[in-house]
Amino acid sequence: MNGWIPLVLAWLCGAAIFTIFRWLEKLQADTLLVIVINYYVAAAMGWTLAGGWDTFEEAWPSPWVLTAMLAGAAFLYLFNLMANAARTIGVTVTSVSAKLSMILPVLIFLLFDPADGLTWNKTLALLLTLPAIVLSSWTAEQTTIRWNALRIPFIIFLGGGAIDLMFGWFSGPEHMTRFSFRYLFTTIPFTIAGILGTLVLFFRKTKPAAPLSPIATTGIGLGLGIINLGSLYFLLESYAQLPFDRSAITPLVNLGIIVLAAAAASILFREKLTRPNIIGLMLALFAIALLAL
Repeated sequence: MNGWIPLVLAWLCGAAIFTIFRWLEKLQADTLLVIVINYYVAAAMGWTLAGGWDTFEEAWPSPWVLTAMLAGAAFLYLFNLMANAARTIGVTVTSVSAKLSMILPVLIFLLFDPADGLTWNKTLALLLTLPAIVLSSWTAEQTTIRWNALRIPFIIFLGGGAIDLMFGWFSGPEHMTRFSFRYLFTTIPFTIAGILGTLVLFFRKTKPAAPLSPIATTGIGLGLGIINLGSLYFLLESYAQLPFDRSAITPLVNLGIIVLAAAAASILFREKLTRPNIIGLMLALFAIALLAL
């Protein structure tokens, strides 16, 4: 039973992130500034919980440290892209694109993890992935498939899949040999992303008009940082505690986030889905449910 607690918390944190992205539009906040503040908050909390630099020195020989550092650069780009996508194409489409990215790590686990195996339900789920992404990203004005309309969802799909694979691959006890390493593993990407985000803020040519006060902007960044750290930590705890193969845990996490994010978008923002969007969402849920079997 304990293993389901971090799973539910991972669902709630993941759905909250997409909802906050959509909320930033209504507040007319400086999205990039909020994201950078969020990374520094998450990094500060993570370093404190991990035990500081001493823990980093102990973990340094491990291969996951360098991988987490490289992931930090992708964090900033993908997080900002998802924030913009949530405002322009909606919370549901963005969350589906991000969470269907779990197909990539599932495929890798099936191919290279001897504990996993390819079954009929996993095969069918993989085949449903592409139509699910295309249809869930369809807009009412589209009559043909256009790359410009699908570019952002596909980038989110590929980038999110690579990050999911990283956390899933190194989540086992053979890599997380100390409890504090779990905090450090989630902290390193936030730290790198925060530093890179500061450079982007400093060198950007135009600053968007943001009537939101500095205090309110900092407050949102603080809340988002806490939730962001929690989402990754509870993801790692789900991998560690749930009695399932890794190829099953990944879709379980993403299924809950998609459902909760879609419900929040419908209730809070009155998002309306077209018929193709609904079909795509149903295919996505069906694919993830098949993998969760």
